[in-house]
Amino acid sequence: MRPRHVLYALLAVMLVSGVIEPAESNAPPSPGWWPLLSAFLMSFLPYYWYRLDSEGRRFHRSRWMSTGVVAMTVIGMPIYLLRSRPRGQRARALLRCFGFMALMVLAMALGAFVQSMR
Repeated sequence: MRPRHVLYALLAVMLVSGVIEPAESNAPPSPGWWPLLSAFLMSFLPYYWYRLDSEGRRFHRSRWMSTGVVAMTVIGMPIYLLRSRPRGQRARALLRCFGFMALMVLAMALGAFVQSMR
């Protein structure tokens, strides 16, 4: 699997989260298994991307960096990008990271819109 495929999977999880999780109090509740599965996927998929990317770049993964990517992805991932990219590519990598985070929010909003149309 390529790192890009993992990013597509993250977008799919966010889209499905928007569809399944109720946005309104009168909406039917989400299935009981979904919160557990989505929490697992939202921890596993960023770590898997990190692993694939760091192996491709031959970047040594420390225990603390791995923990940060899993436990605090929004903070850990930009730190990884700053440490793993050459000097001239750091700003571009951060912009792409924040752009992807915005795309994830949009995917969840699209899912919530679809859910509200039902």
